[in-house]
Amino acid sequence: MTAPRKIHALVCLVLSAALIPVLAQQATPPAAPQAAPRAAAPARDIDPNSLAAAAIQAAQLIDAGRAGEVWDGASAIAKRSVDRKKFTDSLTAQRTPLGATTARRWTLVSRHSTAGTEQLPAGTYANVEFDTQFSGNRSGHELISFRQDEDGTWRLAGYVLK
Repeated sequence: MTAPRKIHALVCLVLSAALIPVLAQQATPPAAPQAAPRAAAPARDIDPNSLAAAAIQAAQLIDAGRAGEVWDGASAIAKRSVDRKKFTDSLTAQRTPLGATTARRWTLVSRHSTAGTEQLPAGTYANVEFDTQFSGNRSGHELISFRQDEDGTWRLAGYVLK
């Protein structure tokens, strides 16, 4: 596997698994009886429109060459998986040849929970998918993932361009 493919595969793996508290939503734990021990806050639904808006904001930061800011707001899981330089370098290498984004249309918003794997830690995740047009009639499919972190905040968890 060539170096660019290795970096791309690493970023895809890391980012599809677990980045930016864009429109972060704090989960408010339900009031518990005084005598009951406090459990972790349950996963809370998030409005699909809020997820789509947050995904668009993250994609626009990436469009503007500000991928480092996206990484800065990353979930700790994502930051442990890929360092800032590899993340920004990989996105620059993927996006530069495509040119400017000319249109972006969401195609799917979904949510799922996982018990966890080696690449994807346990948790509640949400994905927003876009069909994106770039200059020169080039097109791509973007997948932007969010994770509800342990503190109840939804953070951008990944970006993959196909």
